[in-house]
Amino acid sequence: MHLASTGRRARFAWAVALTLVGVAPHAEAQEGIAEQLFLEGRKLMAEQKFELACSKFKAAHDLDRTATGTLLNLALCHERINRTATAWAEFRQVAAESADRREDRVKLAREHEAALAPRLSRVRIVVPPAARAPGLVLVLDDGQPIAEASWGTDLPIDPGPHVIHASAPARISASVPVTIGETADRKLLTIPVLADAPVPAPSIGVDDIAHERNEAKRQTRRLIGYSLGGVGLATVAVGLAFGLSAKNQNERAKSLCNADGVCPDASTKDEASRTLANADTAATLANILSIGGGALVAGGAVLVLTALPSAKSPVALRVTPMWGGAGLVLGGAL
Repeated sequence: MHLASTGRRARFAWAVALTLVGVAPHAEAQEGIAEQLFLEGRKLMAEQKFELACSKFKAAHDLDRTATGTLLNLALCHERINRTATAWAEFRQVAAESADRREDRVKLAREHEAALAPRLSRVRIVVPPAARAPGLVLVLDDGQPIAEASWGTDLPIDPGPHVIHASAPARISASVPVTIGETADRKLLTIPVLADAPVPAPSIGVDDIAHERNEAKRQTRRLIGYSLGGVGLATVAVGLAFGLSAKNQNERAKSLCNADGVCPDASTKDEASRTLANADTAATLANILSIGGGALVAGGAVLVLTALPSAKSPVALRVTPMWGGAGLVLGGAL
């Protein structure tokens, strides 16, 4: 049965003619394309290439939603590829839209609708109270939303594999697969409780990153400062020990001879000379170690003080070595 009307063919020819002269209105051009797709679908149906035919009819009806003839052919095509629920709904739509206009289409659509009704497979989607998260949305695999009013109702569905996607704000989405049998199958599908989504980590801005880097640098400087200070203090302590040794040896040398430097004998003089030489060496080492250790302490103090989060006043340091003996003076002001 050929369902295209001569009126629509005339509109198609008129649209093509207007297109050739470059003045076709947008609506007329859309109808012309829809008509061409419809004719290709009819040809494919005759060749029993039903999948391709359905795609042509679908594209044609998307362009011209008022064409109930195209929708009727689409329903017949879906019926042939066993998309029973889709075809059943389309037959009902054709009957509703063709009432009082095309009784022949209404009659044909009602006949196929009635024949498909007992063959329909159905699925009931159950959402337990615990699974009813605020903002819960259910979507069929083709992107068709499943209205909340239809939950718990036996819904017609095409045979084959399907997936119900469940999502809600602040929850982890879930997918529930179901396979529908060919004829009059009944499936019960329960939506699980969606787990809470992990709380996202607080975002770190550029200022925060810069602050963390600066803090890491300050900590490193403080660590180096404390280490230098510790080594400096140990060095100063060794210098003090050498200074004390120099002082003791100097006093011992003086005790071997009188105040005028006259020694009782040659051996005593030699011992006094050796003792004074050792005292000079110890004094030299004391001065070197004290100055070096003092410099390390001062450097460590500078690193520690400049690594503070904020300086309220300038830092002033003063290092004063004690020449002629083992020691130093470290002074400063904050």
